[in-house]
Parts: sequence; C-alpha cells; structure tokens
Amino acid sequence: MTDETVKTDYEAFKREVWSQKLNAGLDKNCVMLQCVNRDYQGDADKGTSQINIITPLEVTTGKYTGSIDSYGAAQSDKRTLKLDQSVYFGFSVPDINQAQTNINILDTIVDKAKTAVETAIDTYLFNEFENVAAANVLGSESELVALDTATIYSKFVSLAKILKSSGAITSEKQGWVVIHPDVEELLLLCDEFTGVANLGNTTVSNGSIGKIAGLEVFVSNNVGKNSNGYTILAGTKAAITYASHIKKIETIRAQSSFSSIVRGLYTFGALTLNPSALAVIKASIA
Repeated sequence: MTDETVKTDYEAFKREVWSQKLNAGLDKNCVMLQCVNRDYQGDADKGTSQINIITPLEVTTGKYTGSIDSYGAAQSDKRTLKLDQSVYFGFSVPDINQAQTNINILDTIVDKAKTAVETAIDTYLFNEFENVAAANVLGSESELVALDTATIYSKFVSLAKILKSSGAITSEKQGWVVIHPDVEELLLLCDEFTGVANLGNTTVSNGSIGKIAGLEVFVSNNVGKNSNGYTILAGTKAAITYASHIKKIETIRAQSSFSSIVRGLYTFGALTLNPSALAVIKASIA
C-alpha cells in the first residue's frame, strides 16, 4: 500500500471532519456543555490557546434632572480564558479493514472518543463550583445539608431563590442545576417534583429530566459525588464561558504491523466570569 493510498483511505479523518462530528456529539450529550456559554468559541476556532476577555465593572446611573454631572471613571476587568486542558485519543486500523467505508469506521470511533472527552469536560466544568460566590453556598463540607424526599424540593427552591436574588435568573436568563444519579433517585421519589406542577414544564434540552422553580434539572454520573457527600451545582449560562479546539489530527503508519494509526489532541478551557450566577448545595442523603 503506497503512502498516497493511505492518504486517500484516511481522508475521512481530517481535523475539520473530526471537529464537526466530535463537537456535534458533545454539544448534544455532554451535560455541562448545556450549562455554559460559548461566546468566545470563534477565537478558539482560529487556533488561539489564550483569549483575553474585557468586561465593564460598573455603569454609572442616576436620576436625570436636566443635566448629567458625572459619568464615573471607565473601569473594566481583563480576564484570560486559557485552553490549557488536553485530552488525547488514538486508534489503529489494520489495512485489512480498509475495504470498509471509512465514514462508518469514523462514526464508531468518534462515538468512543466522545465518551472519554465528555467525561473529562463534565468533570472539569463541574469543578468550577469552587469559584461560586461565598454567599451562594448552602451547607459546607463539615455541615452537609441532609436531603430526603420530604426536604429535597424545598432545598432546590432555596437554590433557585439564591440565583434570582443575585439577579442571575431573570425572565430572559434561565437557570439549570446538575445532580448525581443518587440525588436524581431521591428527587424522582418526591411527590412535589413528579406531580402536576412539573408536568407543565416543557423539557427542551438533552439530558434534562424536568424543572424545579425555573431550574432545568440535568443528571450526570461523572460529577457531584465524593467520599464526603454530594455537591449540587446550579447557575445560568452567564456564569461560565467555555471554548475548545481539536489541536491536531494526524495519521501515521504503524511500525510493527500493517496498520495505520490515527491520533488526535482535543484542547479546552473555561473561565467563571460571574460567580454570583452560580449556587451550590453541599449535601448528604439521609
């Protein structure tokens, strides 16, 4: 098999094709990607690994009485979004399998790669809970909030209230909450969640099981549980910005077999821009 034949056979594994297929799968199924904004993805698509973000700190307002006395000093906050997280994937396809359609092979492999990348993204983004505003935390590692079927609904309502009081949730900015399957089980046994009130909510996002007080509920087995208890994370898309880039896709010939190796590097990063748009419950299940 000539080098030219190998190049033609693996035309389906170009970076552009991988980017479209992998990102489409992640956007559809990765839980935490439903909960962040991608406002700076365009910069990441250009290949940059560091994005400078400038946001205004304060806007001067006042009662207008015919003249404006002060505009205040122009202040801004400069933050840097770094794509400093990396996940690699790789696989070998024997030449004997070249008779198969590469697109079919690609779809199968993309699905397997997506699962690994999805776990890394979910874990990484969920850990942004560490940047939550201190006033937006219910419970602590030493004093966990005990949840049972009688209390879980009211605690979620309190979580939503925190985000509404901070101005994070408005008529235009909807909220979300991410929970572990253990917490989901408790929630599904709660009559207030499974009753008529919840049936009126329309579930439009992948992975959502319903709503509580305006919070769309997502479930992931990748996050939210440790040896001490459970972390329940809520917020709006304004809280965290995320960007990603498939840095490299390359095909090389294997040295010890009649195979070709395809490998890639997926880079990503996130930044909490608004800690007040996040809220957390440190909980235990009674």
